[in-house]
Amino acid sequence: MKKVIVYFSLFLFGYSLSAQSFDSSNIDKIDAVKEYRKELLKAKLSLSDKELAAFLPIYNEYQLDLRTAKRSFRRKWYTKDIDKLNPTEAKDYFNDALDLQQKEHDLLAKYGPKVAIAIGWSKAVRIKKVEREIKPLLLARANELKIEKKRKKGRNK
Repeated sequence: MKKVIVYFSLFLFGYSLSAQSFDSSNIDKIDAVKEYRKELLKAKLSLSDKELAAFLPIYNEYQLDLRTAKRSFRRKWYTKDIDKLNPTEAKDYFNDALDLQQKEHDLLAKYGPKVAIAIGWSKAVRIKKVEREIKPLLLARANELKIEKKRKKGRNK
């Protein structure tokens, strides 16, 4: 019995190490993309080092809250084919989409003034435009670095 417990413990320990190595193999690459994003935001918004230091924590918090709201919506509707929704499901989807847009609006209203304090309104209003400009650049950098996307259990995609 002791041997079984020892082997099982070693198996679990080895499994946890292999799981961590998957994540750690990407950490440097992800940090490189984050640094590149920081440089792009600084250049495209013409931010000084002081403005960048004040702006990034607010912007990162906003992005995290926005991502959470979007993931919640996607998690609920990911498995559904919107072309095949029944009328009740379609109405629920519509209401959830409106709720998501309202959350996006609320987050913008919450974080917009904070960003404006850090970098000024003239730069704050350009953020969405800059995001659209840098997104393809960030995706290209991630592809260059061959960052592996985490796979969720149970998904075939």
